[in-house]
Order: sequence, then C-alpha cells, then structure tokens
Amino acid sequence: MIYGLLIAAVVGVVLLVLLRSRGRKTTAAPPVAKAKPPVRTRELIEVPPEEPSVDGPETPEALRELRLLRAQDLDAAARGRVAGICAAMPEPHPVQTRLARGLDTPEELMAAVVSDAGLTATILRTVNSAAFGLSTSITSVQHAINYLGVSVVKGIVSQAALAERTETGTPAQQRALACVWKSACIASFVAQLLGKELGLARPSVLATKSLFFNLGDVALILAVEDIEGAYDEGIGIVERVQRQQVAAGVNTAIVGSALAEAWSLPAELVVAIETGLIPLATPPAEHPMDPAPRQENVILYLASRIGDRATYRGLRDVSELPLGNPEEPGTFYLHGHLVAAGLERVPALLEDAGFQRKVNRMIETLAG
Repeated sequence: MIYGLLIAAVVGVVLLVLLRSRGRKTTAAPPVAKAKPPVRTRELIEVPPEEPSVDGPETPEALRELRLLRAQDLDAAARGRVAGICAAMPEPHPVQTRLARGLDTPEELMAAVVSDAGLTATILRTVNSAAFGLSTSITSVQHAINYLGVSVVKGIVSQAALAERTETGTPAQQRALACVWKSACIASFVAQLLGKELGLARPSVLATKSLFFNLGDVALILAVEDIEGAYDEGIGIVERVQRQQVAAGVNTAIVGSALAEAWSLPAELVVAIETGLIPLATPPAEHPMDPAPRQENVILYLASRIGDRATYRGLRDVSELPLGNPEEPGTFYLHGHLVAAGLERVPALLEDAGFQRKVNRMIETLAG
C-alpha cells in the first residue's frame, strides 16, 4: 500500500510540472545578426565629379574696376568742389522750378511758356536747330507740343531756360550740352510711356524726374575744364562716370542732386537724381531701396540708358538694347534689376511692336 501511494505521488508531481510548463510563454531566441558587408573605401567606389555651379555670365571687367562714388564717400576737398560747381551755376529760371513741380498738361505748359516771349523764341530756335534735326519746321510752342508731346517739350523748355541763364560756352561745350539734352528728352518720353504701359500711378512724375536726371552732366560740362570729351560719340555710361570721377572727383549723380537741393527742387527729385546710378554698379541682390522707390529707380535708369544709347551709340531700335550682356557693362545688371523689382513685363514690352514703334519714332525724331 505504501508502495502504491509513493507511485501516485510521483505521478502527481510529474503532471503538475507538465501543466505549469504549458502555461508559460516561450521566448524565441534572438535572431543571429547577419554580418554587414564591409564599407568600401573611396578608392573602390567611383564618385562622379560635382557639376560646376552656373551663376550666369561673369561681371564685365569695366564694372569690376568701377568704384562708384557716393556723396557719403567724399572728403572735405571733394565736397568743396561740389559746392564750387553748384555756386558757378546761375539761379534757375522760374520755369525750371515749375517744371520740376508739374506742368504735366499741354495747357499748363503752354501757359508757363508763352507769357515769356524771350523763352518762347529760344525754344523755337532750339527745336528748329540742326542739333535736333527735325524734318518739320516748328512754328509755335503749341505746334511743338502737338508734334513732340509734353514730356519732350518740357525737356526743350528746360534746356532753353537754362541757356538763357548761362554763357554760350565753347563749341565743344555746346555739342556736349546738345547731346545731354537730346538724351534727356528721349529718356523723359520713354519713362512716361513705360509708366503708362505698366499702369503706374504717376507717369508724368517719372517723365519729370527723368528729365532732370542729367542735371549733374550740365553742371559738370559748364564748370569742369576739358570734361566735354566724356560726352563724345561712342562713350558709354561706365566710361563717362569714370572720366567724371577722374576729372572732378565726383560724378553726375552727386553733382546733380546737390544742385537740385541748392535750387530748392522737390526732395523726391533730389533723391531720384542722387540714387540714379545704383542699377549701374550694384548687383540686383544688393539693391538698397524699398520695393516702390526701387521700381521707380530701375525704370528711370532704363529710360536714361535708352536715351543715352540712342544719343551716343546709335541705337535706333529699342528692341536691340542689350540687357545682361557682358559686352555692355552699362546695362549688364539691368535685366536682373527689372525682375527683382517686379518689372518682369518690361523686357516683353521692349519686344512689343506697338511699344517699339512709339519709342523708335521718337528716337528717330530726336536723334536723327
């Protein structure tokens, strides 16, 4: 009996062990990690060379060599020269002050001019001179406005008003001044047309500012000895500025803005002249002005380059104005400035047949 009890106890223990082992969860053994392939060295792996970055055409050497002076860069001697140039200029004719503030309609312009018989005579003599080479003889101020438009006649009025207040000058000075005024008249027309085409609020103000952009050139020609060569045929804006800075230690933007301030012309006109050369030597990414004045600055610079190139470089078709071409440093940055200023439509406008027809007709009329 004892033997039977002992067997039963052993069987019970075995069953208990079996039951407990079934209730436990089995844990799978961790998988054996596969050996990683050896890292191949650079010598064993062919790595394609990096593609060179494309940053556009290289900046023209003439621009790299140009250090565009600003008013804040001038030392005491240079500031004295600017003051001397401004002092040598006569007080502005009253009509010039009025031009700087408006006279944007034919009626306003007519009223300002016809009351001065001497000025009227000077205007007619100027517009009918060989320097302008018009195919039609202009017989009155009204005829001039109808034939050339308000913006161009404003330029002629400004030229005539200054001529009344200054000495005749040498033949070389007269030739240089004639080119300056011709360039300004074309630029004024283009600035107003661009303003209208782009739907800007004040196209006539653009025309007026463009008209006074070359005020510094007039002062330099009249006051600085032997600078007339900077305005010879074939001279571009970069070379002209370099010659100005060598001969006078200043440039047209510095002198023009100082003279406009001395004449008490509107402050926004003073600023427009002072900043007029920014697009010449400043890459688009470094333009310092806010969006709205920047747009105006770029439009005025473009208009001035069209007038400049038509007068000095024989441009007769505005579509041929080079933008971003390394061979033309004066307009090298211009396409980038137009895009950065939100003026992407302008390059297309230069290719538009209707726009071309208007500008080319005016260039042909004034530049001959």
